Amino acid sequence: MHIKLSILISIIICLIYIVSDVVAMPIGAPDLSKCQPSLAANCCLINSRSIVDFKLPSTGALRVRPAAHLVTKEYILKYANATRLMRSLPLNHPWNFMQQANVHCAYCEGIYNLSNFPNMTLEVHSSWLFIPFHRMYLYFHEKILGKLIGDESFALPFWNWDSPEGMGIPTMYTDPNSSLFDNTRAQNHQPPNILNYGSTNEGNNNISSQIEANLEVMYRQMVSSAKTAELLLGGPYRAGGDEPWSPGTVEMAPHPYVHMWTGIDMSSFVTAGWDPIFYSHHSNVDRMWEVWKTLLGNNSTGVNYINDTDWLDSSFLFWDENLQLVRIKIRDVLDTTKLGYVYQQVPIPWSNKTAAKLRDGEEMSSLRLVELPVVLDSAVKINVELPKMKMKMNMEEVLVVDGIEFDARMHVGFDVFVGGLRTSKIGFAGRFEHLAVKKWRKDVAMGGLLMKKRLVLGLKDLVKELKLERGELLVVTLMPSHGTGMLIKVGSVRVDLSS
Repeated sequence: MHIKLSILISIIICLIYIVSDVVAMPIGAPDLSKCQPSLAANCCLINSRSIVDFKLPSTGALRVRPAAHLVTKEYILKYANATRLMRSLPLNHPWNFMQQANVHCAYCEGIYNLSNFPNMTLEVHSSWLFIPFHRMYLYFHEKILGKLIGDESFALPFWNWDSPEGMGIPTMYTDPNSSLFDNTRAQNHQPPNILNYGSTNEGNNNISSQIEANLEVMYRQMVSSAKTAELLLGGPYRAGGDEPWSPGTVEMAPHPYVHMWTGIDMSSFVTAGWDPIFYSHHSNVDRMWEVWKTLLGNNSTGVNYINDTDWLDSSFLFWDENLQLVRIKIRDVLDTTKLGYVYQQVPIPWSNKTAAKLRDGEEMSSLRLVELPVVLDSAVKINVELPKMKMKMNMEEVLVVDGIEFDARMHVGFDVFVGGLRTSKIGFAGRFEHLAVKKWRKDVAMGGLLMKKRLVLGLKDLVKELKLERGELLVVTLMPSHGTGMLIKVGSVRVDLSS
């Protein structure tokens, strides 16, 4: 009897381990033979019977990705010629420009299920997949462009929108006779107009204050709210996992606003890749990961990095410059120098706290104090207690805005400000923003798509700047920047301590 009982217990323990493995595993590359097309566009990827595993390129001279506003005329001609050749390829060729654009649509619109968890759709936004996936995407796009013009040294430009000199649309993309042009770009956002992704400055035509507001957003999103890799890159997304969508700060701002501001094609996951400026935009998003590593001493082996194998072993499929369908893992793309490229060194004007100042919160003093959950049909305030527990050196204080619900077809967003009861000063803590999903899989009901997300922002610097104490009430203001009246619902707000 005892022997049978021990055997039964052993079986149960084994089953527990098996189930644990099922619900926590890396994202598996999709089965390209099983595509469920979007109603908005057929962006199924070209399939192949054979798949090869990615191998790092042999060492050689590093390609240097240049700032788009600093490139030479010779570079522009070379880039435009490569894109023209890509556009001229047969439509069914994996290198064809539209096939390249389909890659973004395919991985960002849920048309594939995971190969290792077929009941779960694949989506690379709003999680720790966002930055490494787009790095892979640009890597192969860049190599194909270089192959088409016979220049292995060719490197994509980066739209340097985080610096005042690069905040406008780079002029190389404004020539209507160039293959780099897209006729759906917003006419009122052409040079010399510059981005305004600081919503606290909306409607202000003063360029200097517009730049200042932009730099504040950059500092909060990239430095004070992003002290750990998971804060920067986003929360876990595992095959079979049930974690909520939790985008990182670098994805939240100014990334989606640049998409919306640029024009119609760029404002949708389905069509973003149709505009050549998409690749320059995401080249700068990729550069943000590299810049972040140097700002706080973050590196690929330090404590501020993600060492979770469910992240490192997540994989995707891309056509490479040798016309092979390649399986590549996140662990393959952690170091750009091993991939053969680096970024041109340019000033980083937002890298220290002078780029973000506390402000007078008097204008927000009359806002209604609400209980949660709440619909953000206007700006609201919530009181949240700071943890009484004293933080250790390696701990990070984080603000968690949870249960954010909205119709995924809408472009919605809100800014987060924090203050205290003993001070009239407030600080910008970060932003939540969602780019509208315009596609519907044919097997999904058309009545709407309720999406739930979580926003997590580092608070340690702001708490210190505001001189708040343990156990004190934090006053959190949520101010809609997009989607007012679109029924953005917030379920809870709290402050956690994380290591």
